[in-house]
Amino acid sequence: MKYQKIFLLILAFGLVLASCNKDDESNPDTKEQKPHLKNPYFPLVVGNWIAYQIEDINIDEKSEVNDTLSYQIKELIESVIEKNDEYTDYRLERYRRTDASEDWKILNAWQIRKYPRRTHKTEENIEYIRLISPVEVGKMWNGNAFNIYDDKNYEIESIQEGNVLDETRNILVVSHGKSESLIDKTFEEEKYAENLGLISKIDINVLLNIAPNKPWEEKISKGTIFRQTIIDYKR
Repeated sequence: MKYQKIFLLILAFGLVLASCNKDDESNPDTKEQKPHLKNPYFPLVVGNWIAYQIEDINIDEKSEVNDTLSYQIKELIESVIEKNDEYTDYRLERYRRTDASEDWKILNAWQIRKYPRRTHKTEENIEYIRLISPVEVGKMWNGNAFNIYDDKNYEIESIQEGNVLDETRNILVVSHGKSESLIDKTFEEEKYAENLGLISKIDINVLLNIAPNKPWEEKISKGTIFRQTIIDYKR
């Protein structure tokens, strides 16, 4: 009887330990993995901001639509909303103006949630996993894991030196998907600079006319092109 009780205690302990290990493997943000891993490509410091030039193109050949919007956006890390053992929430205030001749006007506010190994960004109430830690070339994750959209693989394609506003920095390239055929083209990519943050974003989703001897830019029948490029920052 004594040995039977000992056996049952050992079995119960083993089951609890196995359950804990399983939880740790499925959740990259368990307490056992703290302290938080700082991601130099997505630094979060209250008061810092980055300004971007935006080009937003909408094309519909049948409707004779070919519109281009050009404006500037500034993203300011305004404050820490909440901080606990699991994550830190930041308020990201976004400002807009047509060009440098105008004053910035508040546009809206987004949210950034920093976990130990993931950085989430909620944009227009849609939550994306924008970056993971530690950064390694070839790493992949589902950027839409926390929203209602279909799964989308994000992949760290490269880390290499580059020029950012006349400064040499390491640049991280994250692909959100690339494909091209005779009738369509998709290209979605973000670039992050070390100790700075997001420096560029491009989203191309277009349908093409069949014209083999022309570049894709001259074959667009319908679709959108979005480009976002850093023009200034405060650190």
